[in-house]
Amino acid sequence: MKKIIIASFLMLSFSLSVNAQSIKKNVVAKTKEVVNLTPKQAAKKDGVAISEFLGLDENLRTAFIALFEMKHNVMQSSSETVESRREMSRIVGLKIEATIDSKQLEKLRANAALYNQLLSTDAIEVKK
Repeated sequence: MKKIIIASFLMLSFSLSVNAQSIKKNVVAKTKEVVNLTPKQAAKKDGVAISEFLGLDENLRTAFIALFEMKHNVMQSSSETVESRREMSRIVGLKIEATIDSKQLEKLRANAALYNQLLSTDAIEVKK
């Protein structure tokens, strides 16, 4: 009887330790990696993202990359204030609205994650 109890206890403890290790690996996999891009790299990423999502031509892609490069220069600058970053985000939003048609704008706004990425709403607060 003692052997059965000891064997079941060992099996239970082994299964719990295996379970705990697999949960730990899942938690590590869910963490987000932060990658710092130069303004030029970030602008190209944003320009490609909007042009692929909306199906824009090469001229608009180039124009958006130039716009996003100016935006990222402001957003990544440590000398800029929160107000200037908000203003840049607002200007980028207005230029996007002026460049694309209403159906494309509706489609872009429906994808909130991409729209917020393009406006850099997460980068407005001053980073120290």
